[in-house]
Amino acid sequence: MKKPNSVYILYIKQLLSFLQTLVIYTMALAVGNVRLHVKATGTSVQVPANPRAKLMYYVSCVCDALQLDTSDTRNIARLKDYQNYAFLSENEKKELLVFCAILSPDVLLNKVFFHNDRMCGDSNNEFYDIGTVANQLVVSSSIVIGGQKKSIRKIMTFKMVWLERNYLEPMQALASELEEAENSRRRRALQAQRNRSDDSCVLL
Repeated sequence: MKKPNSVYILYIKQLLSFLQTLVIYTMALAVGNVRLHVKATGTSVQVPANPRAKLMYYVSCVCDALQLDTSDTRNIARLKDYQNYAFLSENEKKELLVFCAILSPDVLLNKVFFHNDRMCGDSNNEFYDIGTVANQLVVSSSIVIGGQKKSIRKIMTFKMVWLERNYLEPMQALASELEEAENSRRRRALQAQRNRSDDSCVLL
C-alpha cells in the first residue's frame, strides 16, 4: 500500500466533504420503517476518545462484517486494535488514513452498512447475521472493494451520529494531523538546509 503525500491528504479531505453530502443524501432515500423480527449480535465496547482510535474502531467494525485479511493490508490486525491506538507509528497512521478511505461509507452503504435508527435500538449501531435480515433488508452476499470480491458475513445498522463520530470527524482530524506533520517536517528540512548553507560560508 502506498503512503499518502500531502497532495493525497488534501484529496482525502476534499473527498470527506463530498462523502458527507453523499451519505446524507443517500440516507434520506433509505427505508426507515422496518419491523423487527431479527436478533442483534453486537456487543458494547468502549472506544477511546481519539481520532485514530475511532478510525481503528471503524476498521474493526468493517472487519466484523466482511471477510478481510492481510491481502487487503498486511497490518490489518494492527489497524483494528483501537485500544492500542497510541502506539501507531507515523507510517501506520498514514496507512490507516488510506485504508479508511478505501473502506469509505459510500462503498459500504446499503450493502454492508445500513442507516436504520430503529434497528439500532438504544445503541448508535448494531450488528446482525446476514441470514437473519434477509427478509428485512435487501442484502447481497458479497461486495467488491479495491478490486477484490469480499464475502459479507454480517450487516451493521447505524445512526448518523455513529458515522459522524467514528468516520467523518476523525478522518478530517487525522488528515489535518498528518498534513501538519508533513508541513512541520518540510520546515525542519528547510531550516536544516539553511543552517548547512550558513556553516559553509567562507569569510574573505
